[in-house]
Amino acid sequence: MNIIQQGMVHKFMKKKVALSSLITATAASLMFAPSSDAASTEQAVQFQMDQLTYSNESVKHLLATAPFELHGHVMVPLREMALSLGSNVTWDQTNPTTTLSGPAFGEIKLTIDSNIALNAQGEQIQLPERVKLEKGSVFVPLRSVAVLMKAQLKWEPSSRTVTVSQHSDSADRIHVNYDFNKDKQGWNGGFSDLPVDYNPDIYELEHTRELIPLTDQHEPKYGLKLSGVNRSDDLFMFLSRDVGGLIPNTTYDVKMNFAMYTEQKAGLGGVGGAPAESVYVKAGIVNKEPKAVKVNTAGNPYYRMNVDIGEQSNSGEDAKVIGNIAKPDPDKEGFQRVDFEYSATVTSNAHGKIYLLIGTDSGFEGLSTLYYSDIQVTATPK
Repeated sequence: MNIIQQGMVHKFMKKKVALSSLITATAASLMFAPSSDAASTEQAVQFQMDQLTYSNESVKHLLATAPFELHGHVMVPLREMALSLGSNVTWDQTNPTTTLSGPAFGEIKLTIDSNIALNAQGEQIQLPERVKLEKGSVFVPLRSVAVLMKAQLKWEPSSRTVTVSQHSDSADRIHVNYDFNKDKQGWNGGFSDLPVDYNPDIYELEHTRELIPLTDQHEPKYGLKLSGVNRSDDLFMFLSRDVGGLIPNTTYDVKMNFAMYTEQKAGLGGVGGAPAESVYVKAGIVNKEPKAVKVNTAGNPYYRMNVDIGEQSNSGEDAKVIGNIAKPDPDKEGFQRVDFEYSATVTSNAHGKIYLLIGTDSGFEGLSTLYYSDIQVTATPK
């Protein structure tokens, strides 16, 4: 019997509380049943034991911590698995709890150092191992959580590799993710709301791929860096990329998740505005490439966006304010991760493309330095 087939499924309920482990017969029927829906598509992610990589969509990505075995159970990083399968992932630092959501299973809540999962019906499901936090990544017992997500597993004993897959009801659903551990993966960076003849020495604009300076991370993690000084009462620093392979001229519901790393504390004063609360995070999903273009403003040439991003704290038609750059723990020094999510309905262009836009609109007249990583996008035709 291999690692994936080990364990038990047994469910019993009392007053809306169900404690269950997963038995081989039930798990096998859920995990290895073929799909009969010819219109469905499959999303998959593959992990190899003790290897610092995982694969989805035939692309390899780096991991901070490798999958491992604990008391006969395979433990894998939850975020990488869930997002690869098109699920949404949110994090609540106060509990600390992570929540998965997806059409196949509704919602699942998992708490660090607990072996109880809460499903969409409010039932408590007992896991064979506790949810663990390893080098900043949440690890879960794979088989149990996969069954809760109604996913399928395939175990290759010779290579100690497991593939997790899930069928989508739509054959045209697109899911992509970018982690920047190898390169920029096609993302562009830019700056707008500044004079065309700006002085580079005082604006200090920078867009590059760089190691994120994290003090508590043992494995290197790369991100896309945006840095600049707001010298013009306003500065928009942005990242953009196209997503292709969609049906041309078709309306899609698009969900985007991304991580931003910031060192700015909330509650501080600054010139023009607070260094954290007056730098507004904006996101947009549009069907033309977002670019900074030359526009005459009061007779002077400025770089302005060719899409409507609004101004500072105000949202625009094409980009909305979704937060600011304050880090979650002001008492902790250094850069910290903040997770954002954004959804929009957009019609793909004639080439079957949409464009992603992430940026900050600054009212703080000083230097802002940010890193972005783990950008995940799911587009589902309406």
